[in-house]
Amino acid sequence: MVSPRTASLLSLGALPAIAYYTLVSDPIVAVSLLNIGIIATSLYLIFTPVSNGGHGHSTHA
Repeated sequence: MVSPRTASLLSLGALPAIAYYTLVSDPIVAVSLLNIGIIATSLYLIFTPVSNGGHGHSTHA
């Protein structure tokens, strides 16, 4: 099974198609490149394991 963090990197697969479309068509499509980068980075960071560091929940009542 693929981890969510690895699967989030698959969103970068859209970059070549959008880059090509930007070069042959309207330059405003470059905004899509930025959006894909923001989304991919956000998903990657969301699924990054977080160390406890004392900020977790208490295990006793």
